[in-house]
Order: sequence, then C-alpha cells, then structure tokens
Amino acid sequence: YPPNRTCTNLHCPHFIDTSQQAPLYDPQRYIAALYTLNNGAYPISTTSLKCRSCNTRYYINYARQQGPNQTWYRLYYQGMPTVLQSEKHLFFEEKLCQVFRSYTVLSHASASATAQFYHNTLANNHIFNTGSYSPPLLRSEYISDLFDLYSLLLHHSEQGTQLALPDSAGSQSERLMAAMLTRNHFMAANGQEQWAHSCQGCRKFFDREGEQYMLSCAVTDGVAIGRPCCAVHNCTNPLSTNRTRYCLPHSTMETLCSVESCQAPVEPGHKTCSSSKHRQLEENYYAAGQSALLLRDRLDRARSYSREGDTPDLGLPSGPRRARKTDNDLKARFGRRSTHNEQLVVRPCGIIIARGTFYGAESLSSVAEFLRGVFPTQKSMPDVLFYDNNCRLHQYLAGRGPIQQHFSKTALVVDVFHFKNHHSTKDVYCTTHCNPMAFPQLYNPETERWTFNSSACEQANAWLNNFHGIVREMLPVRYEFFLDEVIKARNRFLVDEL
Repeated sequence: YPPNRTCTNLHCPHFIDTSQQAPLYDPQRYIAALYTLNNGAYPISTTSLKCRSCNTRYYINYARQQGPNQTWYRLYYQGMPTVLQSEKHLFFEEKLCQVFRSYTVLSHASASATAQFYHNTLANNHIFNTGSYSPPLLRSEYISDLFDLYSLLLHHSEQGTQLALPDSAGSQSERLMAAMLTRNHFMAANGQEQWAHSCQGCRKFFDREGEQYMLSCAVTDGVAIGRPCCAVHNCTNPLSTNRTRYCLPHSTMETLCSVESCQAPVEPGHKTCSSSKHRQLEENYYAAGQSALLLRDRLDRARSYSREGDTPDLGLPSGPRRARKTDNDLKARFGRRSTHNEQLVVRPCGIIIARGTFYGAESLSSVAEFLRGVFPTQKSMPDVLFYDNNCRLHQYLAGRGPIQQHFSKTALVVDVFHFKNHHSTKDVYCTTHCNPMAFPQLYNPETERWTFNSSACEQANAWLNNFHGIVREMLPVRYEFFLDEVIKARNRFLVDEL
C-alpha cells in the first residue's frame, strides 16, 4: 500500500478550499514480484489509491500527478524506500539494491552477471505455493535501470529533495534519462563529495625553524577507457545512438569520403568516393575482420619471429605480407571513434576526488585546464602534484602567464615508478625540476620510505579500467552517471576503512 492515506498534493482543490487533506479512495490492485535478499523472489499484491479531488494516484514509491503543463509525472516520496519499484511488476528490497550496488562497484560485475548471480545464489527458486504467478527471471536491463533508479533516489535523499520522473516514456531507461542528466550537471558543478577529503595519508606535517607547516598531495593520470563519440577530432557533441559515426551538427560528413583530406561525395553503398585507391582502402578495412586474413596475418607474424630451424616446415602456403605503414599512406576513419581516456585526480590514500573525459588526446593543455577546473583557486591546489608527464607539463606552463601563476606554488613531481623506469637519465630538465628526490620532504631517510603514495592513481586506474567492458557502448549521459556513481560508492568504502 502507499505510505499515506490522505492526499499530500498542496495544489489539490480540496486542500485549497478546506485546508485539509482529502482521503484516498478507488483502490487498484495487481500481482507483482518482490525480490529479496534472504527470502528469494516471490509474488505479492500491490495496491494504489486515488484522490478524487485532484486525480493524483498514490503508489508504493511515488504519486502520479498532473503538472502545470498538463503532463503527468511521478513524484517520489522523500527519503529512501524499504521496497523499491523499478518496473510495474518488479519490486526490490532495499538491502538487495545495496548488495547489487556493492557487487557492481567491488567486483566490476555487469548487469547480466548480477542477474545471473541472483538467480544462482539468492533467488530461492524452490519456493512452493506461489500460485499461478511466478516471478520472472531478471534481465540485464532490469538490473541497469534498478542501479540508476536506486542511485537517483539515494542522491535526492541525501540532498533533501524529491525525484520527479515523466510518467509517459518508451522505457524505464528513457524515463530516467533527464534525471540522470540533471544529476550529471550537479556533479559537474559541485564535484565528488570527497573533493575536500583530507587524512593522514593525504597530508603530512613538518617542523621548520620551530614552526609547523603542512604539505598536501594529489596524483593525476589517465586510464584508457571510453565510450563512442563523434568521429571529428575533439568534438564533444553527443551521438544520437551508439552506432552512428557523427553527431547531429557533423552528420553531413556521412556524405563525404572517409579518407582524410578528401571532400568528394561517397558512392552509394560505400564510405569512400569513386577513387580506386580510396575504395581499396575501404575494402581492406572490412576484410581485416575476416577469419582467413586474420589467421594469415598471425601465421606471417609467427614465421617472422621464429628463427631458422626452430619451427618445422609444415608445408603451409606462404603469401605476401602486408606492407608497413608510412607517413605517405592514406588515412581514413570508417568506424566509430571513442573518447581517448578518463583523467583522474586521486589523493595518496586512494580517494578519487575528480574525473574528466578527454576526447582527442591526453594533451598537456587538456591536463592543465582539467587540473585548473578541479582546483579553481591557487589556494586549493595541492602542494605536491604527481604526474608521469610532469616534466613536459612543467615546460608547457613556463611563460604562460595566469596559468603558470596558478601552478606556481605546487611542486610538479614525476611519480617514483615512472621516474625510475620511463624517464631518461639524460633528461636534465626532468631530473632538475621533477625528480622526487629533489624535494627532501618527500623521502624519509630514516625509514627509507616515501612520504606519499605516488602510485595511488595507477592503483585507482587499475580498478576503473575493469569497467571498460561495461561502459564502452554507453552514451554520454549514462556513461558519466555510472562512472560518477561507482567512484562515489568506492570512495565511501575507502573512507570507512581509513
């Protein structure tokens, strides 16, 4: 049943006329399925009630009422429900929602894996006397929509606001889209809730001439996960579907040859113009995925790597190897482009305080602007910033006025691992400006330990990279929403352990 028996709509005519809430009537009941943590899945009956004055109908989680523009919407009650209705006939216990969320965050489980996990371990499929209605098997789209709805309700509960969704929608995922976009805008404006996190692993205190001072630290790096984006370099416009190559403003480029610098129109049924060289390039591209050519390429590479006498002659046919690419070779893009990477800013304790999507490349200008957005004032900048390419970033900032001033009080240091293994000993500039040993506070000779964990971002990247298979086909709104939610949940787990 709904949690209340009277109409709570402040715009209800009965309330406006009498200053009293109207009682609810006209019960409607139907059979649904409840999925629980301890008792499996079993059928239930759910009932809704209606206010005859304003026609608002009250359900277990929300009230369906009419807005000022005469459209109907679902206004969810404040706070977190104990039972969550994600579809008309699907209800979930809140504890089970928490388990699904934790399973996704900690085990990188996909929606289909989570559904299978429930059926194999928790569903209790041997319950008797369930009547003529059997709870349906969970599908991946049910789990995905449940994750999104639960996260939205959690967000609004923490903010003291109410979630409002359109009542009319083609699917539950479509119904949630606008609310997720609003949540993304909130995150872009306010950042992760742990942005100001500080603990003993993030800051260290030192004595200098009898006075105590503090050093704060952050680490940044990129992880190569992404989603489909417009094929135009650095275009940030969203795609209409995850199968299109171009966004709407660049959609006319579908009619042009896919070879770079060629503006000729495409031939019907092809992505190139009438040029034989361009057509051959297209045919080679689509032939590359065929099994015969793939196996031939692997065989040729194996032959080139083996020394004479190592491999017996099996009488296998030989064929010409594909030529190496040169700068003069034609370049084309026949498939989709994906965003380049996700850039993270992590505290040495492992808390992720910011994330940003880079479209074209992890360029120095992009990194500098991203960090400037994460730390908008000079006082908010960390005292020490580890980054594997800080030597080039240091050079880039030199002589660039305001942005150089923004970083002027921050030590730009290459993390220990990359400095030892990936930077040349002949690089005098890097050794002079970005060597971690050049900063005495960063190393304790007595304990022979580094002050901060400069590999924190690499560790966070390894965790985030495991979501690549889950997010690689997502469109921007859910991609941003999902990543921000799993980062938020992981941060909370880490804070509880600190």
